[in-house]
Amino acid sequence: MKDFLKKLIADKKAELTDLQERSNKSEDINEVRSIGNQIDKINKEIRDAEAQLSDIEDNENIDDVEESRNAFDPSKALNVVATTNMNTGGQARDGEDKLSSMEYRKAFKTYAQTGERTETLNKILLEVREEGEVTSKELGVLIPHTVLQELIKKIEGSYGTLSSKVRMLNVPGGVEIPIGEFDAEFTWSGSEGTDTEHGVSKEQKVKGVTGSVTFSYYIGEIRIAESLLQSILTVDAFEKELVEVMYKAYLKARDLAVVKGTGTGQPTGITTDVAAGLQRVPEANIIEFTEDEIANWTAWEKKLFAIIPIGMEGESPEFAMAKQTYVSNLCTMKDSNGQPINKAAFDVTDKQYKFNEYPVTRTEQDLFKSFDTAGDGDFFGMFWVPQKAYGINSNMTFGYKRYFDDDKNKWINKGLVILDGKPLNTDYIYLLKKKVTG
Repeated sequence: MKDFLKKLIADKKAELTDLQERSNKSEDINEVRSIGNQIDKINKEIRDAEAQLSDIEDNENIDDVEESRNAFDPSKALNVVATTNMNTGGQARDGEDKLSSMEYRKAFKTYAQTGERTETLNKILLEVREEGEVTSKELGVLIPHTVLQELIKKIEGSYGTLSSKVRMLNVPGGVEIPIGEFDAEFTWSGSEGTDTEHGVSKEQKVKGVTGSVTFSYYIGEIRIAESLLQSILTVDAFEKELVEVMYKAYLKARDLAVVKGTGTGQPTGITTDVAAGLQRVPEANIIEFTEDEIANWTAWEKKLFAIIPIGMEGESPEFAMAKQTYVSNLCTMKDSNGQPINKAAFDVTDKQYKFNEYPVTRTEQDLFKSFDTAGDGDFFGMFWVPQKAYGINSNMTFGYKRYFDDDKNKWINKGLVILDGKPLNTDYIYLLKKKVTG
């Protein structure tokens, strides 16, 4: 059965790659949508097969677990933060947080370093699942809440990370949600609407906002070097090192997903939507700059700042671009007399890099190429309102798997998390594109 499932998963992934290539090449929006539906269906088949394979492998270590308890229930998995009340020390509903106990932390450390699933580890995981805290096994052995809390603190405190600025959600997967539901509109009592006595009904629609998003249940992996955690003796030191390793890898992957995620088995990136021909970002919001224009303050005023709606100006918009673009092309901007105009500089008051008084998130070139190295048609940055423009859907529960890969003849260690991301209201995104002339 295991071999059958492995072959099925491999075949489905090959089919998925073929469909993605067809979608990328297609210029017919109807065909792209049709292929997208096929991709969603195959993704579900892959997830189901992987869940069955994971259950079989887990049952080799934990016996006598009912089959219904083994099934992957994403909606329950995505409610784990709420049920364990992480904001009050990770206490479970009965007042005892088994995943924060020292005995579980020690058992987890043993598993992470040796692969041994002790009786204590299996017992606590089984109790947690029986109590309905977490029913999914796709995440493997759950990381102790002590580690999770520190990981969340680090992520929330990582100022300057692009993906930390977007809207964080915890909504059901597989449900189509109108984008307008992520916003709201003020209406005077008695005005026109479905309920003229009290204004519009609860099912209000925000003007100008159309379309919908459906979040999936994608599992992200963080591969951890075999030698990294082996020599650490104390539980506290082990957990601290694990947090450091995981959060750096997680943040980098999340940043890349927001900008460039393929949408196949991972979040959909802002620039990927445009590249796929879906035109989620309005055509008028894609601003081209030539080599002469990027160094010309008047061009910036006319091409970008003049067209930004006043309403967007009040929503704290900001830039995201490569550090090299900011330093080489904006900080060096001069007037007609060759004097610096100082529109780009570091603000010592609020310790932010700014351009025309708007904050600038400076990125590595794996997110946005610098303007000088970008080719014709490449995006070199964006001007956006992160909280309005993009949503990440995750319960921030991490699991851990350690197993021996017979084909590669080595141990594999990986952290796992359920996560998806989608552009929301793309009216709040202006993409900056390089245009090569002559």
